[in-house]
Amino acid sequence: MDAQRLSAFLLIGGFATLVLSFLLGPPGMAQTYHPPDPQRRIKIIEKYKTRWNISQLLIGLSILLTALGFAVLASRLSALVNAWVPGLGAAAILVGAIPVTLFIYRQTIDPLGSYEGTYSGMVTLYSWLAMAGLLLFGVAFLQAGLPAWLGYLSAGSAIVYTIFFLVTGNGWLAPFLITLLGLLTAIVLLRQ
Repeated sequence: MDAQRLSAFLLIGGFATLVLSFLLGPPGMAQTYHPPDPQRRIKIIEKYKTRWNISQLLIGLSILLTALGFAVLASRLSALVNAWVPGLGAAAILVGAIPVTLFIYRQTIDPLGSYEGTYSGMVTLYSWLAMAGLLLFGVAFLQAGLPAWLGYLSAGSAIVYTIFFLVTGNGWLAPFLITLLGLLTAIVLLRQ
């Protein structure tokens, strides 16, 4: 299997695993993230502890699969563009995957602490690194002759999300954004 197809399958796997995490997670899993009362969130998690643990494991796996997909894609793109652009983008996404995976582990065993912001620095670091990586991949897509819309969408999404992050401080959407853009990238790669 060539690097282009392998990266596409890893990126699709990352998105599919993220979707699966919400399907197998606690019913109304979004409620474990959004109610203003942390105690209400904890009650939902305690009621569905096994499903919570499974969903957290799948979210972590999704982030790792997506990071690996971008790393394999960088090896493919390095032959087509300045190697440092996709290489640095992949390095940012891979390095960012480490603290966010640790955050997910901490959130699984200490959800109250994560809701109170004890581990928020890990998500912040991931958000910055993932958006930098996405921006660099957008540039690489434009240089590599991939559809221009994909390059502009990747770079533009990174810029818009970074502004959103600066204004709100909410980094929890970064994994969804990067896996969604990974899915779109995978579809483009498979169609070529």
